[in-house]
Amino acid sequence: MAKVSNTDDKATKRIRWIARGLGSLAAAYSLLMGIGYGITEPGPLTGEGAMMAVLITTSVVGVIVAWWREGTGGTILVVDAIAYGIFAFFAAGHNKGLAVSITAGPWLLIGSLFIASWRRSGETMPPP
Repeated sequence: MAKVSNTDDKATKRIRWIARGLGSLAAAYSLLMGIGYGITEPGPLTGEGAMMAVLITTSVVGVIVAWWREGTGGTILVVDAIAYGIFAFFAAGHNKGLAVSITAGPWLLIGSLFIASWRRSGETMPPP
């Protein structure tokens, strides 16, 4: 596939910077929340806490990767959003739909914005 550069498009730049801004804010908030929970909660690490640590770490890594490789980072974030949704569905007692939308929705939006920016720019994915 030939590389078609459409990086001068204003809409593509807006999408890219909106994704970067929202992603950075969400990653910082999640990281701060996870660190705060780890500091304030006494006792050993539970399975639920370990899973949240993995999900938070993956989302932060996804945002960092997306700053340089939008397609790869966006894909990581979409997969992470699906994992967040599954986790929230099984961890929530009541209002499962609300729990899924609150935990998975932002990451799905951010990942989709990164992928949209990548697709609009016409860049190809790096080989595995």
